[in-house]
Amino acid sequence: MNAAIAGYSGLTGSFLTNRLREEKSVDSIFLVGRKPVDDQDEKLKHISASFEQIEKTKSGKIHAGFCVLGTTIKKAGSRENFRKVDYEYVLSFAKFCKENGADSFHLMSSVGASSSSSNFYLKTKGDVEKAVGALGFESLYIYRPSMLLGPRKEFRLGEMIGKMVMKVLNLVFIGPLEKYKAIHVDTVAASMVSNARSSEKGTHVLYFRDMR
Repeated sequence: MNAAIAGYSGLTGSFLTNRLREEKSVDSIFLVGRKPVDDQDEKLKHISASFEQIEKTKSGKIHAGFCVLGTTIKKAGSRENFRKVDYEYVLSFAKFCKENGADSFHLMSSVGASSSSSNFYLKTKGDVEKAVGALGFESLYIYRPSMLLGPRKEFRLGEMIGKMVMKVLNLVFIGPLEKYKAIHVDTVAASMVSNARSSEKGTHVLYFRDMR
């Protein structure tokens, strides 16, 4: 299997890359994006391209695409810039994977994602889920985690407080509320690799329990 990753330099992307490197069934991992790659692992193939032009870029045969791109409105600076990353770039990468032969695609979204949501963040996530779904991948896996846990490089006070709160709430989030439990990014990454290995046809939406 040849895999392609968008968002490889982020928290989830770094764990996903390591998981794919350890996967014996993976021959090549195409890392798509501008950020340089220092690792000399022969499995890693860097495709330096902007997502505005990615659809015109050619790679080797891709079997599975993994998109863990994402930002925040605060980091992006505006709603317009946020949507450019979380909708336009994601959709461009999905089209790139499709053009290069991918029959399965793995998209990290968010719990609560819905194109009919009044929340801009969740609506954007829902819109891109629908747009990627229209591309016709044989297997489409949509991952909807709640808060993501893991060792971030930058310090975020609000997120640190949120994680402390979520650890308490995880104890009471049961039944229908279980999907709101915080989850470690490595658990999400492991789920993605496992599902890529099986690649069951159809569209699959995964929540906390499914990823665990």
